[in-house]
Amino acid sequence: MEKSVMLEKMRCNIPPSADFQDNIEIIDVTEPGYVHFTMDVPACLGNYHGGIHGGTAYFISEIASGFATYTLGSDNVCQSASINFVKAAPCCKVDVTTEPVHAGRSTAIIRVTARQAETGKLLFTTMHNMFLLGPIEG
Repeated sequence: MEKSVMLEKMRCNIPPSADFQDNIEIIDVTEPGYVHFTMDVPACLGNYHGGIHGGTAYFISEIASGFATYTLGSDNVCQSASINFVKAAPCCKVDVTTEPVHAGRSTAIIRVTARQAETGKLLFTTMHNMFLLGPIEG
């Protein structure tokens, strides 16, 4: 699949809310499964302490694992996931990368790493078990 078409397909994985659409920038796809993007996390997606809400962190990771699986050429849904919160951070720009741990015929396991863009400090990591629905139409 042509890279520009793939990037457009990846963007359909971002919810239509402006809080996500306007704040996610796909930086690069170096090879299948490896995606790099940033997200400016607005205060409305924070917790009552002013930090990135745990649900927001999970949501960012869900988007990331979907992106990674699209680059493998497959439509997908998440079967299961785990998240490790490493450091609390205020709502900020987050730098996100993905790495495929396994890419089979029916499932893929994607590791997602998120860092505070300004400092490089590790914020959270996730592992997503993705079910592959079949080739992306396009």
